[in-house]
Amino acid sequence: MLKKWKKHNNDEKKGTAPKRGFKFFTLLSLILLCISLSIFFVLMHKTIIYTHFFYIPIILAAIWYKKRAIYIAILLGVMHIFFSILVTSPTLEIFMESMGRASMLFIVAYAIGLMSQRCKDAREEMKSAKERYHAIFEHALTALCVVDSDGKILLANRQFEELVGLQAENLRGRHWTDFVAEEDAERARDYCESRWKGGAPACSLFKFINSKGERKYVNACMEPIPNSKECIISLLDITELKNREEELRKTCKKLEELDKMKRDFLNVAYHEMRSPLAPIVGYASMLEMCAHTEKERKYVRSIERCARQLEKMINRMLELARIDGEAVKLSIERASVRKIVEQAVATLLTEAREKRHKISLSVPDVEIECDKQKIMEVFTNLISNAIKYTEEGGRIEVVVEDRGEDIKCCVSDTGMGIPKEHLPKIFERFYVVDTSLTRKSGSLGLGLSIVKEYVRMHGGKVWAISEVGKGSKFFFTLPKRQEEEKEKEKAKEEKGEK
Repeated sequence: MLKKWKKHNNDEKKGTAPKRGFKFFTLLSLILLCISLSIFFVLMHKTIIYTHFFYIPIILAAIWYKKRAIYIAILLGVMHIFFSILVTSPTLEIFMESMGRASMLFIVAYAIGLMSQRCKDAREEMKSAKERYHAIFEHALTALCVVDSDGKILLANRQFEELVGLQAENLRGRHWTDFVAEEDAERARDYCESRWKGGAPACSLFKFINSKGERKYVNACMEPIPNSKECIISLLDITELKNREEELRKTCKKLEELDKMKRDFLNVAYHEMRSPLAPIVGYASMLEMCAHTEKERKYVRSIERCARQLEKMINRMLELARIDGEAVKLSIERASVRKIVEQAVATLLTEAREKRHKISLSVPDVEIECDKQKIMEVFTNLISNAIKYTEEGGRIEVVVEDRGEDIKCCVSDTGMGIPKEHLPKIFERFYVVDTSLTRKSGSLGLGLSIVKEYVRMHGGKVWAISEVGKGSKFFFTLPKRQEEEKEKEKAKEEKGEK
């Protein structure tokens, strides 16, 4: 490669050497001719030395040697002034005229030389830009081709050759849509026509078939070249991506089937687990009535309490399974928030009194559209947790704020608090903060998950803040009106207008 490069340079030097010699001798001959003519005018005692023929060597020098032509202009200008003074009487008028003519020679030489230099620089810059863009085009990692207004390939880079499996000489003149799969060919032609008119999106997905018959997926982007009847097309091979997408789709389908199988299994399991609990609770109640000693009654009550606790856990798991299967529907009705809270507190008064907790309420008399039973379950879960995780003699507050379009509810306690790192996860299923109280309660971590789902189904939000050793605050919002009810009223209004 190095030898070829040296040979190419030597050939260039051999070719340019005669041209340089020709230019030099031509200019030298013209300059000598100008000097000879000037001497001729002196010998002929002419009063005016014409400088028009001086422009010939100056213009040629400016074209060939660019700005260096100024030196020839200086030489000829000084010579003109000298001979003008020599031929005529050295008056101020003659001297100024000679200076003017010499200045014109300088200006012409500089102007033409500057213009010629700029033209040379522009040509070199264009050549450099062409080489640079050709290198970028040729070594781009994306398949690129330049096509004419008919869609025929004029130029293609290496990546395009590899994509279609043909060399550049075999590609020129062929229509780029010849490599598009038959089912996409018509759409590809329509895409080209629309892109020329500027009406189609920049990129479109096509199936490509190379010379070996291999089917590929390409993302084609066609962009017209400004001030030209050509356009450049980039083809990004996304075959591997499409294959992975198909694999992922199949995997997702299998996972959905497995998830459905899991839900079906859990539903059956929960129902089967709940079936034996009813007779256990019933027989425990009967045994308590027949017990003769306090010790026997204590054992029977323990059996009944554990059975009811197990039933409660199973019911929660079953409810979450029904929510996942979208089997839970809201029974919307207008209900008083104060009555809902009071009913929830009433069911938990026994537990609160056992731990000597003080429960205070600050609830306005406001009505909302909601599923009354589910919102009561939300308050019951939050207040029950507050009672459970607050030491004896604690304080629990339930505050509801009317904010116009919705209500903001807060259940706070003076319990142990929750570490900050656990707060983002407490509403996840089966997530339990490991403390002595949680271990005693035997919680499965499902209550807050049900709270979150019920609030979400009503179009609200739920969150919590807490500080270890100072207690926790659980917030949730509920819109006063549900979307379904709004749509029904809107439909009634529209019907009334008609």
